[in-house]
Amino acid sequence: MRALSQNWSLPLRKSVLDLGLFGHRRYTPFVVIGRSRVGSNLLRSLLNAHPHITAFGEVFRNINELDWDHVGYFQSASARALVESDPVRFLDTRLFGRYPRAIQAVGFKLFYYHAREGAHAGIWPWLRGRRDVKVIHLKRENLLQTHVSRKRAALTGRWVNTSGQPDQAVPLRLEYDEVLADFAQTRAWETECDQAFADHPVLQVRYERLASDYQAEARRLEKFLGVVPHVVQPATFQQSTQPLSVTVSNYADVKARFAGTPWSGFFTE
Repeated sequence: MRALSQNWSLPLRKSVLDLGLFGHRRYTPFVVIGRSRVGSNLLRSLLNAHPHITAFGEVFRNINELDWDHVGYFQSASARALVESDPVRFLDTRLFGRYPRAIQAVGFKLFYYHAREGAHAGIWPWLRGRRDVKVIHLKRENLLQTHVSRKRAALTGRWVNTSGQPDQAVPLRLEYDEVLADFAQTRAWETECDQAFADHPVLQVRYERLASDYQAEARRLEKFLGVVPHVVQPATFQQSTQPLSVTVSNYADVKARFAGTPWSGFFTE
């Protein structure tokens, strides 16, 4: 069977690949697991800047809609029907289907709380059973930064910065009980993921290292996924550069309430 021509348009090539006519499956399958506001857009932009990696977005974010979040991949009627009726088969035959010969790694983003109901919940045991699927576990060391970033994005409706211009300041007020619950929930999700995929190849990635030295982290990612090194540039940028003590109107009060707790280290300003 001849290789799929790289001269064909991307939509035409993708349509042919969807039919399973050409392409290969000898690439590295992977999944990026984490939660919102830990740098998943930055990480995915770096992966997709590599010519031999295809990294899809939050494919299972909405159980009633398919969103590849990738240029040239469309919500075809057949793909939408399959992801709704048999998401495990969709994952096995479509997302991890056939790709052009140049592609060496294929994956997608999956947040801890995605695909937890109905037929979609089956993708978690499927992933755990597929030990060839490599796991990139993305975390953020400062959970307060994560919490504030999520609240800011929910208020502004802006979840990703592709312009390079920082967002306008949005004053926030934090509620102690809400912050505490978020800290505990995030740590519980992280532990559950580490335990669930303990027998998989796993690369732990921290947002702070990714943001401060993305080229070094890109080398780690390339080695983990088994692709040749390539100079990459991110397509997303940090949304806010203001210190939390300025962004959060009651920062001093909340910091005082967390003093002496295991979470006090997040309040360093």
